[in-house]
Amino acid sequence: MWLVRLPNWLGDAVMATPVLAALGQEGPVWLVGRSFLRPLFEAFPGVAGFEELREGRGGLLRTARTLRGRGFTRGLLLPNSFSAALLFFLAGVPERIGYAADGRRFLLTRAVPRPRQKLHQRDYYLGLLSALGRPVAEKELWVQVPEEARRRAEGLLSGVSGPLAVLAPGAAYGPAKRWPLERFGQLAAELLRRGFSVVFVGGEGERAPVQGLLSEIPGARNLCGLTDLATVAAVLQRAAVFVSNDSGLMHLAAALRRPQVALFGSTDPEATGPLNPRARVIFRGLSCSPCLARTCPEGHYRCLGEISVAEVLEATLEIAEVGE
Repeated sequence: MWLVRLPNWLGDAVMATPVLAALGQEGPVWLVGRSFLRPLFEAFPGVAGFEELREGRGGLLRTARTLRGRGFTRGLLLPNSFSAALLFFLAGVPERIGYAADGRRFLLTRAVPRPRQKLHQRDYYLGLLSALGRPVAEKELWVQVPEEARRRAEGLLSGVSGPLAVLAPGAAYGPAKRWPLERFGQLAAELLRRGFSVVFVGGEGERAPVQGLLSEIPGARNLCGLTDLATVAAVLQRAAVFVSNDSGLMHLAAALRRPQVALFGSTDPEATGPLNPRARVIFRGLSCSPCLARTCPEGHYRCLGEISVAEVLEATLEIAEVGE
């Protein structure tokens, strides 16, 4: 049975779903990853179980002890970290396959050289399968939303009428990936004026800032911090259009094939852009970007500041599913 160490972040985990789909066709797959990923990824076809990474001091050893003796014969490491390889070594997984990175080659039984050419992150993960000689027939991102999550989403969206615009103003990496929050507010007001229902989604960290914003935008709803990943995926399924920064939720919307507008600042859409034919990417491509920094090294954030509300609104209205 395959044991797969998931990436730590939502967007990376979603971009790895073609790998999970390919392995699931061979037989049952067991996943190990951060706890917040569980509600969505344990429902993935072919997944037999999900082991949560223990947090805090000694967490790695506790997780390794839990994994030992379960009959895992092969382990695939999607993250490049040393700790991911050490976990599978301590868990006694006989075959440990991953990229030769972070000084961990001696912990792997198959250390795959990292690609030299520039790749989208999805293709970077698929390169591990190619190195094993496994053909990859399907490269599409894919997630399955549990029925229970759909019911929870229906409750949260009770009373919503008209086309639903879902806005996600967060991005975990840092402010160089975040379009100004007040502009999301201005966009929400414009969409409400045009007959859309508007909801904001995100983590607990976005809840208070968005709530302050919505005090001046009657009619919009704040779902930040109120959903797990499976439930927010069900909310996104209802979206006529989704607007976000380069974030994990952006990739989740891409996997669900929702019409979306993705705003890029410090990061590179060629490497982490939404793999969705229904996506519209707005990226200035300034001489200083993509810098891949958490905060603007030059202090001006022009890569995001030059993206206007009018431009985003125009793109949003062009791709929104209105009347469906």
